[in-house]
Amino acid sequence: MIKLNNVTKTLKNQKILSDINLELIDGKCYGFIGYNGSGKTMLLRAICGFMNIDTGEICINDKIIGKDIAFIQDAGVVIGETIFIESLSGYDNLKVLAEIRKEIDDNEILNTLSAVGLLVEKEKKVKKYSLGMKQRLRIAQAIMENPSILILDEPFNALDKEGVDAIHKVIIHAKKSGKTILLTSHDERNIELLCDKVYELDHGAIIKERD
Repeated sequence: MIKLNNVTKTLKNQKILSDINLELIDGKCYGFIGYNGSGKTMLLRAICGFMNIDTGEICINDKIIGKDIAFIQDAGVVIGETIFIESLSGYDNLKVLAEIRKEIDDNEILNTLSAVGLLVEKEKKVKKYSLGMKQRLRIAQAIMENPSILILDEPFNALDKEGVDAIHKVIIHAKKSGKTILLTSHDERNIELLCDKVYELDHGAIIKERD
């Protein structure tokens, strides 16, 4: 479970998160919508521990970010630009990342590439990947170790219809597996199709929520 209690953050005299209170239970998909600069990405960054908050508390499975743990644990994250080694293939990039924790084998990497629709391109160097292929690879690195939480900021950016359909299937499968999923999308159709609950942000505050 992810809980936020009275979370506030100010940058350059501007409140970018304003008294956020959330309780996100396991096995659900939560969508966050709002115009650019409304606070969606900042909220996800705070939940991950990538940004310190001024007041309040963020608790991930009974552990407080910044107190019990520095960063979110057992989570796959896509926020901003993921840096890959351009001279290596997509497969080899995932292999390098998998070596850090040594939790998955080569077959699981291949299964992940298949899930995001990159299996055919697994040997192609990342420098030759299109923007959509790089986006699929970002999602692959987030899901490959089967984390219990997925935090996906604009996961459908740069994807064609085939890519969007593949990532829809990934998210639906993750939800059926009991994972907690947080995602943003400028296309509300994706949010409506995938999310159990939707929060709308404006000037860093949650102004509306709907099931």
